Amino acid sequence: MVSAMLNEQAALDNLESRWTKRGYQVIRRPSADQLPGFLRGFHPDAIAVGAKPQLVIEVMQRGGGSTETKLKQLQSLFSGQADWRLEVVYATADGAPLETITPHDIRTALGEARRLSDDAPRSALMMAWASLEAIGRRLEPTLAARSLSTGSLIDLLISTGHLPQTESALLFRLSSTRNAVAHGQLDLTPAPADVRRLVDLGERLVA
Repeated sequence: MVSAMLNEQAALDNLESRWTKRGYQVIRRPSADQLPGFLRGFHPDAIAVGAKPQLVIEVMQRGGGSTETKLKQLQSLFSGQADWRLEVVYATADGAPLETITPHDIRTALGEARRLSDDAPRSALMMAWASLEAIGRRLEPTLAARSLSTGSLIDLLISTGHLPQTESALLFRLSSTRNAVAHGQLDLTPAPADVRRLVDLGERLVA
C-alpha cells in the first residue's frame, strides 16, 4: 500500500507542471463537494480545474484484470459528460522510468509501420503509436519519463508545441482506435491513410 501511494505521488509530481502550464489547478484527493454530481461516491486521485475540459485524474498500474475492469467502469461514468474528461496516468510497478529509445530505433519502427499500413493497419497503428510515445520521452524526458495514457501523450505533445492543435482530432480518433484494439476489439480497422499520417507526424518529430 505504501509503495502504491509513493508511485501515485511520483506520477502526479512528474505531471503536475504540465497541467498547470495549461491553466489548470491540480487538486489531489479532492473532497466530495469538489466533485461533479455524476462522480459522487468515486474518489479520484486528483482533479484539474480552471480550464476546459476539467480533468479527473486517476493513477493506475499497468496490467491485471482489476485495472482494466476499473478503467471500463470509470469510462462509463463519463458518457455524455462534455465538460469533464478522464485522464489516466499509468505508473510502473516500481516507479522506475522507462528507457529513452534512440532516433535510429524510432525511425526503424516508423518505417515498419509505414510498410504495414496497407496490409496490416491495426499492427501498423500499434507500432506507430509506440513510436510516438518513444518520441515523447525523447522530447520531454521529465514529463514523459513514465508511461502515459494516449490522451496524456497527445496533450503533452500539443501543449508543449511539438505538434499543432490542428492535429488533435486525428490523434484522438486514432488513440481511441488504438486503445480499443489493444483491449481486444479486433473488428476495428484504422484507415491506412490515417496510419500513414501518424507516421508522417512521428517522422517530423524525430527528424
